Amino acid sequence: MKLVSCRTAAVPMKSVFVVMTALLILWSASAVSSEEKARSFPDFILNGQVQIQLDDGELGSGQATSISPVRNGIGSFEAATQITPRRLRLKPRVDFSPDLSLMTEFDLEPDEFEFTALKLTGLDLYLRYEFVDGHHLRGGQFKVPFGSEFFGSSVNLTTVERSDVSRQFFQRDIGLGAFGNEGRFEYGFAVVQGQGQNERAVDGVNDVAARLVYEAAPGFRIGASGQLGTYRPEDEGPDLPVRRTGVELHFNTDDWALDAEYILSDGYNLFSRGKTPSRGFYAYSTHRLREELDFVLGYDRFDPDVGSVNSLFADNTQNERDRFTIGLNAYLSRKPVHRVMLNYEIRSELEGPKIDSQGFRLRYQYTW
Repeated sequence: MKLVSCRTAAVPMKSVFVVMTALLILWSASAVSSEEKARSFPDFILNGQVQIQLDDGELGSGQATSISPVRNGIGSFEAATQITPRRLRLKPRVDFSPDLSLMTEFDLEPDEFEFTALKLTGLDLYLRYEFVDGHHLRGGQFKVPFGSEFFGSSVNLTTVERSDVSRQFFQRDIGLGAFGNEGRFEYGFAVVQGQGQNERAVDGVNDVAARLVYEAAPGFRIGASGQLGTYRPEDEGPDLPVRRTGVELHFNTDDWALDAEYILSDGYNLFSRGKTPSRGFYAYSTHRLREELDFVLGYDRFDPDVGSVNSLFADNTQNERDRFTIGLNAYLSRKPVHRVMLNYEIRSELEGPKIDSQGFRLRYQYTW
């Protein structure tokens, strides 16, 4: 099975607001129709989200040809302060029965090479079968069950951008998996191709990934993840090992939450683009000041190539770096999420030349 990345013709960035309007109209029509009709099958349901983001050019860019501030890492070149449609996502779903559904998700985002255009990318495409209440099977392309921050949706993030340690490998892949909740346990297990989303299998060896979370006490959860397999960068190239493990911790009360995760890898990762040992962690503290306002403090750190240093220039493929984040999340609605997020980030190189950066990110997010 092969899923290919879908590209539209170039869409001018000035059309973003037209696209947003169309999405909201579709949402309104879907909401009205679902309320007016009785539940019958097959049933079509449309969910989605819109994120518009302002990034400070002081955060810099990772390449000389880019005008976009880096999402994570250290930017080596100046970048423009700009507004972009960070996510324009549609999640059409078809329920064939109460137990069987076709799940899809598509993203309309700025082209990484043409920042004046948008591209349409297929993300999720899988069949979901709930064989027992609280337990289901997935077949197709879906999120790999590894870790908390990257496995979860951006709808639930407390910071504007994810940490590097969570972004070091593919988030989605093609395969088969089982997911569910039983008592105090939450689990996910999958066998996937290991080549990432919208890619065909070329290495002939499948990856195995699993995540298990246990609620040790009310509001306190601990978890562990692992993935074992291979990745082949080129059709005729060697298979690079994929070996990573992670532990996570979550503590929640009515007014305060702590989320932390540590990930260790000894194989291929997306930053070094090779077989290198890597490690990192994050910790986020969220305090509810009022019903509609949260205060966030965060720290994350990542080394994509432990023991290796590029002493000549700032290098996101080798050098360790960290980030402090101070933020406010103002909610118009917590469920569904409708909010404004403001982060101030302080980034530092911990190895190699010092090219520190700091700046803000402002995001408006609307979900339905």
